[in-house]
Amino acid sequence: MKKVSMIVLILSVTLSYAQTGQAQAPPDHPSVTVQGRTYTPRSILARNMGTPEDQTTQFPPHKIIGNIYYVGTRTLSSFLITTPQGNILINSTYERNVPTIEKSVQQLGFKFSDIKILLGTHA
Repeated sequence: MKKVSMIVLILSVTLSYAQTGQAQAPPDHPSVTVQGRTYTPRSILARNMGTPEDQTTQFPPHKIIGNIYYVGTRTLSSFLITTPQGNILINSTYERNVPTIEKSVQQLGFKFSDIKILLGTHA
């Protein structure tokens, strides 16, 4: 009888724990309040990533400094470094953005085919 009672107790505790774990969403913290507005990790990520349109719309390509150029979208950064040995593209973002990046490179007067190295800084 003691063995059956122990099994019932263990099952009860396990099932009640599993049910409470599924019912609650994980907390979105730490949060910070700035000028009366509260930010959480999720809200900051959404703000920084922008809309799907922001992620694919070309931002005007421009020279940053020296031989470094911005060739990304409104919210996803890509940089072109030009060298006599071949150009370097840092961050290709998403596959769907390749035509946008290519257009930016060409608008700056460079050939997309001159890119010899691609550095991805995100997994």
